[in-house]
Amino acid sequence: MDWLARCVGDKQEFFASSWRRAPVVLRPGSPPVDVVGTAELDALLDAGLLKVPYIGLVHADSHVPVERFCTPRVVLGELVEDYADAELVRRLVEEERATVLLRYVDQWHRGVRELTAGLGEQLGRRVEAFFFRTPAGTQGRPLHRDDADVLAVQISGEKRWYIHAGPRDGNWEPAREDGDPGEVLLETVLRPGEVLYLPRGFAHRAEAVGDAPSAHLSLTVREAGTANLYAVLQAVLADGAQIPGRPLDDRALTEAAATLIEHQRSAVDALTPQTLVALARDAMHAA
Repeated sequence: MDWLARCVGDKQEFFASSWRRAPVVLRPGSPPVDVVGTAELDALLDAGLLKVPYIGLVHADSHVPVERFCTPRVVLGELVEDYADAELVRRLVEEERATVLLRYVDQWHRGVRELTAGLGEQLGRRVEAFFFRTPAGTQGRPLHRDDADVLAVQISGEKRWYIHAGPRDGNWEPAREDGDPGEVLLETVLRPGEVLYLPRGFAHRAEAVGDAPSAHLSLTVREAGTANLYAVLQAVLADGAQIPGRPLDDRALTEAAATLIEHQRSAVDALTPQTLVALARDAMHAA
């Protein structure tokens, strides 16, 4: 299965004009809208097995407290908490227009896991999935920036998106955007079967429009950051160093230090920036 083609259509055109560059609405011939649907997730909610943090309820500016939509239950004589109560969830959606957010769907849904695994192999990145169901006329999350490239697959309903520019430098944080995000680069209404690509860090917000709730699957393509480079570099420098754990005297300690320095110098000399980036991505992908 060519999952990337199902998400972006013409892969060559996508990488040449949009990947890591600009937001774009894509209309692939066979979008993965059949991988997961609202009826299936409603049935899962009714089954009573959805648990925090895999499920959450959110508003544009806040998270609904867990105790408002979860009820404790007794399992094997012990009190177990944080399982979503379907009746309470639907009441909050109906009365308070809360958005249902299902997190890391790839970890517990077979079809979505096949989709993210396939995309991860093709892109050489870790891919995760989040499902949003937003009542008509509401905004599920505030204007914010994500630490990932995003492919938003519209499953049902319609959603109007506002996309602003990316960060000005590499010191940005993936969080709510309270400053000036700049002009809107793209305003569009996403319809079923369409896919919106958002480059990493581009500020955005969205609201469900029309008479029906909006449901979309957000595929997040994670990229390595400086912390990942540090972690992999430390692992590379430590690998293969044959020195005693507790040298017996000053001379032995100094010799151990010299051996360690030489080992790390050789490891760094053999390492290229491109290799370090590739190792960091591989480590994230395998996690």
